[in-house]
Amino acid sequence: MITRLDKEQQANARRQLLTDVVWAICNDTLRRLQHEGRTQLSPIEVLLSARSFCDTLLTLPDIDEGIEYELDDLEAEANGTDDAVLVMMLASAQLQAISKMHVGADIPRIIMRLFERCEGHDLFLPLLQGFSHKEEARWLEGKRTDLMNYELHEIELNGGGSEEKTAFVKEQVDVVLNLNNPRITESYLTVLGNLNLKNNHAFDEQIQRLYDKLSIQNISITNNNYAEGSNNQVFNGIINDSTIIGK
Repeated sequence: MITRLDKEQQANARRQLLTDVVWAICNDTLRRLQHEGRTQLSPIEVLLSARSFCDTLLTLPDIDEGIEYELDDLEAEANGTDDAVLVMMLASAQLQAISKMHVGADIPRIIMRLFERCEGHDLFLPLLQGFSHKEEARWLEGKRTDLMNYELHEIELNGGGSEEKTAFVKEQVDVVLNLNNPRITESYLTVLGNLNLKNNHAFDEQIQRLYDKLSIQNISITNNNYAEGSNNQVFNGIINDSTIIGK
């Protein structure tokens, strides 16, 4: 389940991942954590381990009965809980990216179980925030490779329209709201807000649900308050810690 490679194998795998959407979003955060000594696994090994773990989870005949055993096995095989959390968080990203290729699999439910297992670990929020910030940065650079946008593009390629896109976004928002964590909600708002602009406000209702959870008013929707410049539209209303009521 945990993939370990020698130097040459890692170099070959890295070259093959240059166009992989999950790698593009996650590798900077994983590399920083390796340099900080939080893991002995390289970013490549974490990603490939996550892919292997995804394959295992998707073959389970009953998620509710089997996933806890697989999570226990992963933690037992990993070199400490840090490595296990890294693999689980990358697996959640990988599952989102491949979800439309696995009709019938309850991907949001699996992701929810992974998040529940990781929540409370000190790497959980830094990983979510690191991935979200990379998505936002690439969006502002015009590089449309964030995971949400990738998934919506896959829906289009498979003949889906606005209803399918809205249903997908609603599923993702449901997962975030069920976690009941203001910091996760905040990070997700940043990514979804940018994506909402690109899709002509198609996800205003889901964004409002996130703002309602944080008990703050969505100024960008009620006043159509957006900023334009340098050929990019910037989401005007990205919130910070001081914006969250009660902080």
